[in-house]
Order: sequence, then C-alpha cells, then structure tokens
Amino acid sequence: MRYLLIPFGFIFYVWFLIAFLPITVLCAFTVILLAPVWPRKHSAKLRHVAEFWGWIGIRITFCPVYVFGKDKVLHEPGIIISNHQSLFDILAGLGLYPIDFLFLSKEAVFKIPFIGLAMKKLGYIPVNRSNPRQAARSLEVVEARIRENNRVLIYPEGTRSKDARVLLPFKAGAFQVAEKGRFPIFPIVLYGTQETRPMHSNVLLFPHRIAVQVLDPITVDNELHPANTSSKLTEKEKMAGIREVVQKAYLQLADNKGRKPAVV
Repeated sequence: MRYLLIPFGFIFYVWFLIAFLPITVLCAFTVILLAPVWPRKHSAKLRHVAEFWGWIGIRITFCPVYVFGKDKVLHEPGIIISNHQSLFDILAGLGLYPIDFLFLSKEAVFKIPFIGLAMKKLGYIPVNRSNPRQAARSLEVVEARIRENNRVLIYPEGTRSKDARVLLPFKAGAFQVAEKGRFPIFPIVLYGTQETRPMHSNVLLFPHRIAVQVLDPITVDNELHPANTSSKLTEKEKMAGIREVVQKAYLQLADNKGRKPAVV
C-alpha cells in the first residue's frame, strides 16, 4: 500500500511547486519593493507578507490545521523554541504560529535570488553552522534582535530529527542567549510536518493533519530556565528538562493524531 502512494505523493509535490513558486516570487518582490520605504519601527507589519506566504503554503497542501494554546502566547521579547521535523516547519511556523518572530536560516538560503534579499529585508538572520566563529556571531545578532523587542525562533535540535517521536539532544546556543539576556523561552510543539513532507524523499508530498501547541512560557523564575541561579539543576539538566517538556507534549499530541491539545 505504501508503494502505491508514491506516485500520488510525487504528483502532489509537482502540483505544489506549480502553485507555490509563483506565490513565493510574488511575496519576495512585494517585500523587496516595500522595504526601502517601509518604516523600520513597523517592520513586524511587513512580516505579514511572510506570514501569508507560510499560511498559503500550508493551505494549498489541503492539510487540516489545528492550533492549541493561543491563550499562552506572550507578545514580549524572547526566544521561541520548537521541535524540527521537516522542511515544511518554517512554512508551518510562519503561517500557523500565533506570534510574530524572526528566525535563523542557512547562509545559502540568503543567496537565492530575490528570496534571499527579501529575507534580509525582513530581518531574518543568516547562520553558518560550519564556522564556529560565525555561528557565535549569529547568536550575538539574535540577542540584539531580541533586545529590539523581537522574538526569535530557534530549533534547539540544530537539524531535523529522523524520528519525530524522539527529539535530538538540544544544543546550547538558544539557552546561552536566554541566560545572558534573561529572556523568557516560549516552547511551541509542531506535529504533522514530517508526515506531510517526508525526510526520506525530496519529491514526495502528502496532505496530513498539522497541529501546533503553544506550551507555558519558561520564565527566569522557572527552575529549568538557564538564568535561574537558585535552581539546583546543572545547565545540561536544565536543557534536558526543557527537551523532555517539549517531547512529552509532542508525544501526547501525536498519540491524539493532532486532534487534542497535550496536557503538560
């Protein structure tokens, strides 16, 4: 049965490209044309173009969408962390997460004609993970952006997990920034993108339920927050504890097939 779905997945992927590439180019040109005359203090409103891009990208896949925990969103500066499953994660984040944010992306993406320029105009942050010095510089930029009253999305796993049910160990970067700036951490759990855009193939796409769960913010007074000096936990234990919170919520969401919010 699985092999019978492969032709459908390929045809659906081709349909997605035909429909989505013109939308991508249109959104990029809109940002490029508006950015030079758009007031910097209102840059978040210009990012509505990117949010529309993500929203329409998910909608044209005919994926049912569920968003839980909107009441837990805090529109204040901080770091958003999320599990990383698929190339579709950023589409789902921009289109479905009920909060405005900036994000980091590979330097190579910023070199794509028009799209890279549009991303720079919107304030998104390039990162070169192969160069430790440049990667550290990117974290300095993250801190600066947060101090400018932004939220920055970071995938603490660093790369996509092949098994969505098992999060990779968290890397320290996001938590170092949170500790230095005493910024709150906003965990958001994403379910369904790995089933929509499988990791084992770049040319398959399937409609699948996608769910987003906003968890309770982790503020400085939480024993898991890296800036909580009264906590008896080590830095590694704090990271592992936050990872456990995210993974537990994901498993509950996955076991309910994205229909019901996780209870954590």
